[in-house]
Amino acid sequence: MIEKPPPIKARDLLCGEAIGYDEDTGLSKVRYVPGENLMNPAGTVLGGYLSAMLDDVAGLATWYAGGKRMFATAQMSTSFLRGAKLGEPLIGESTVTGQGKRQAFAEATVYRESDGRVVAKATLVQTFLD
Repeated sequence: MIEKPPPIKARDLLCGEAIGYDEDTGLSKVRYVPGENLMNPAGTVLGGYLSAMLDDVAGLATWYAGGKRMFATAQMSTSFLRGAKLGEPLIGESTVTGQGKRQAFAEATVYRESDGRVVAKATLVQTFLD
């Protein structure tokens, strides 16, 4: 079953809209269409914003996989593989790869919607706050 999550302000800043979370596969998806506010002087999306997209989509997967518990990102390792341009639609996907009482582990990818080429990817450790 695919559940569409509520909007959040940080996702709005990233020009993103949640596609949803599939509880059968554990896959979360968000579509981003970068605006001028996300560009660096070279005309590509600033790496920090790509990291924020990865954190956002991984957070969506963690939220659902963790039973909608509050959490914080404790660690994140990001690889940038290619640039993303103004207005170029991007898809973020993430799954939780492991989970315990206090932490969850996630993998996230942001890729170009047009050709499926990966722009950035990350592994994250999320710590539950309860």
